Amino acid sequence: MNNSRSRLTQSFLLLSAIALLLGTSLSAQDVPQNTSDRVYEAGNGVTAPKGIYTPNPEYTDRARKKKVRGTVVVSMIVTPEGKVRDPKITTSLDKDLDQQALAAVSKWRLEPGTKDGRPVAVRISAEVTFNVR
Repeated sequence: MNNSRSRLTQSFLLLSAIALLLGTSLSAQDVPQNTSDRVYEAGNGVTAPKGIYTPNPEYTDRARKKKVRGTVVVSMIVTPEGKVRDPKITTSLDKDLDQQALAAVSKWRLEPGTKDGRPVAVRISAEVTFNVR
């Protein structure tokens, strides 16, 4: 009886180890290996995107009346197609002007950054300046 229980325990441990190994290898296969989803930082062989069409933001009436001026810093990803993705305010100026900055950069078109001569997604920060005229 003791010998039978020992074999049962060994079999259970062996099956558990196999299941664990199979589960680990399957989950490793599920991880995307596609480098086109990768987002780079400029430098170390990655060129920075360059502006092609970068319209200025609109001033809001409230901000103009209050003579609010300064800079909003926006972090964004420039796609391999040169479009802006996921813009986020990293340095705020005024809630309305922050929204205007996001609206402006969303319209931007850029020459994409490259790595090894191929367009890649690159994370950048840009300053959007507001000056009362």
